[in-house]
Amino acid sequence: MTIPWPPLSSLIVVPALGALVCLAPWFSSKIDTKARFVRLWALGVSMLTLVILAAIARAATMSHGAVLGLEEAHQWIPSLGITYHLELDGLSFAFCLLTAIISLAVIAWSAKPASAGAGWYALLLLGEATVMGAFLATDLVLFYIFFEAMLLPVLGAMALWGGAQRLNASLKFLIYTMAGSALMFLAILYLGWTARAMGHTLDGNFAFEITTLASMKMLNPTEELVLGLAFLLAFAIKIPMVPFHGWLPDTYREAPHGVAAFTAALLGKVGIYAILRFMWPLFPTFMVQAGPYLAAAGAVAVVFGALVAMAQKDLRSLLAYSSISHLGFCVLGIAGVSTMAMTGAVFQAVSHGLITAALFLTVGAVIDRQGSRDFDRLGGLARSIPLTAFFLMVFSVAAVALPLTSSFVGEFLIIVGSWKLFPAWTTVALLGVVLGAVYTLTAYLRTMFGPLHDTDPRTGGDIRGFDVVVLAGLAAAIIALGIFPADLLGMISPAVEVNAVPSVVADSSVALGFSR
Repeated sequence: MTIPWPPLSSLIVVPALGALVCLAPWFSSKIDTKARFVRLWALGVSMLTLVILAAIARAATMSHGAVLGLEEAHQWIPSLGITYHLELDGLSFAFCLLTAIISLAVIAWSAKPASAGAGWYALLLLGEATVMGAFLATDLVLFYIFFEAMLLPVLGAMALWGGAQRLNASLKFLIYTMAGSALMFLAILYLGWTARAMGHTLDGNFAFEITTLASMKMLNPTEELVLGLAFLLAFAIKIPMVPFHGWLPDTYREAPHGVAAFTAALLGKVGIYAILRFMWPLFPTFMVQAGPYLAAAGAVAVVFGALVAMAQKDLRSLLAYSSISHLGFCVLGIAGVSTMAMTGAVFQAVSHGLITAALFLTVGAVIDRQGSRDFDRLGGLARSIPLTAFFLMVFSVAAVALPLTSSFVGEFLIIVGSWKLFPAWTTVALLGVVLGAVYTLTAYLRTMFGPLHDTDPRTGGDIRGFDVVVLAGLAAAIIALGIFPADLLGMISPAVEVNAVPSVVADSSVALGFSR
């Protein structure tokens, strides 16, 4: 199915053009001295992007009952077989919706680096455009371009406005991601060349579109193993999976609050999405064989992240390792041929994006007001910042998968769906749930209700204005998905069955078949 208007490209073009306009002379620091007008512009652009996505979804659901098979395709470089091919189904819709919400929340958040002006909002909008592109592209070359381009806004913002070790953190982030991406790019070229050499394309040209490549079945077991490992390494670094997480703690500690929230909520989700979108269709045999190892890596990450988080004395470091732990559940969910577990992994990824962004923003508010992120200097803050304490409580209990929150739904589906295939590793992951509750609630009680410390707050007062609206909106989304998950699950599950569960290995006994 295709729809003529609005085109899927608008989800990329609108924020990209909005980013360019942010650099216009009338938004310069001499005219817009406090960056108020450029912030309103960025808010309007990001809100428009969300409205366009909602309009596309509504048009599709009114006509066909689900967001499935919306495509936009154009010849881009015909001589190389590269197409500009975008697709929006239930899988990509879930992540595009997350991208639109998080981008809007980060732009609306009042706190930004003191020296940042129009460039700050330009980078955030550019980040939204590139991440949207990664979630929509189905041509491997086009996907790779967005996959790499989305690093630039994060690296730029961190290098310009990050902490004292921002340059070292930026360099480490760049080295890790480029190492994996280079191997994946070679694998992409090999796939395109093989399609041409074996004469599987109608015009004798290269082929990079995922549907075309997946239908060819042209790889022998050795090729599938080598190419599958190349793709998996790139996505494992992006998620990140243990032991490829070395870039994450420094990045999350040194990045400005808004960029840390953006990175934690969205960039890792591209890795989760790409494994389901590209690896299962292209390398089904490899994925089945790698399933037990992925399940082990996911379960180990859940426990490892939780144990290391318990030992942290820095709020941002705790959130960094907590993110590793929670994303371990997503890796466990995508490891096996179970529609239930995979659907749960996507739902959990969306949930984690909402919760971790909210936590980074809320913790950022605490750090900005108290001038410290060290547990030894924080305590009894609920008296001075009660509204912040309330929202931090909501997001903390959501992070530990309290029933009626979105993370409970995601973790429940992953655990039930994975139990049949990987009972031992699922049991290990359950231990991480207990540990997660311990370190999360301990950190909250210690900072909000622990002994008072002599601190020198940088700014007085509690959160207010736009910040309250942002946190209230994120809290409402988390609770709404926890109470009414069926609509989103009904979009995700059919897309997972079509894209991520090959018919040759599908186990219909674990299919969910959610319906709207």
